[in-house]
Amino acid sequence: MTLLAGAGEVYTMSGSAGVGLQNREDLQDFITNISPVETPSISGIGQVSASAVQHEWLEHSLAAATNTTAVVEGNESTFATPTTLTRSVNVTQINEKTVAISGTQDRVNKAGMGTELAYRVLLQTKEIKRDMEVTALQNTAGDYNTGTTTVARRCKGFEAFVTTNTSSTGTIAPTQADINSELSNVWTAGGNPDTLLVNANNKTVISGMTTGVTKNLDANDRRLVTAVDVYESDFGIMKVVPDRFDNTQTIKIIESDLWKVAVLRPLAVSPLAKSGDTTKRLLNTEWTLECRAENGNGMITTP
Repeated sequence: MTLLAGAGEVYTMSGSAGVGLQNREDLQDFITNISPVETPSISGIGQVSASAVQHEWLEHSLAAATNTTAVVEGNESTFATPTTLTRSVNVTQINEKTVAISGTQDRVNKAGMGTELAYRVLLQTKEIKRDMEVTALQNTAGDYNTGTTTVARRCKGFEAFVTTNTSSTGTIAPTQADINSELSNVWTAGGNPDTLLVNANNKTVISGMTTGVTKNLDANDRRLVTAVDVYESDFGIMKVVPDRFDNTQTIKIIESDLWKVAVLRPLAVSPLAKSGDTTKRLLNTEWTLECRAENGNGMITTP
């Protein structure tokens, strides 16, 4: 079978893909982007203001409870030296992104967006939030240098703060006993954790802890339920929250009220001076992580 000689067809009328010359492209007017933007770590805690690059807060503890403070009738009181408060610190770090778009590119008709500039600014805003999430989760010790011309300030992350209630399962997957043991340590220290923050692997491990547990389901529902989103322990009820950006093999035991994002400069979009036929924008924020009592939290390192 051959094509009729002289017949018009897409290959000669437009090109090998059938597009060009008089043939219009078949381009959908939307953009697909499945890059995750959920930030459960920093979104699940409160926000406070910072007023300096070295952000500090005070911590204090009651004296240990004892049964030896009874006194005789008519006792002449004595006075103990007041305990001192602890000053904790973290430093603010600056996260920024930039956008530069030519006048022509911003003006031409495009698929899936209005102006190129607005679209790029929106993307960079989401990227900064993701960067903040990753930073908050890390074992970054924090750079308490107030800044040099060559070294950026970096704030201390969750894993560097939490040092008291920590354990490791070695080469063995975490068990309920591992979690309950660390929850017991946190509770004994005075904490009231409400969240287990986990990566994908440990989320499935915790959900697998229901194996052998009787489940009462409506037969007409026709669902297989294997997920655990709430962990009810002897020491409280906790949400099991998966975090796509927590790449380290840890189960983070969190009391949300003990953490804050301290903001020195909120995220802002600023125009930069033109240096030609481009429009430029600077997006930046300055912030740090505040941990009000690290021993009210815990961490289990897993394989």
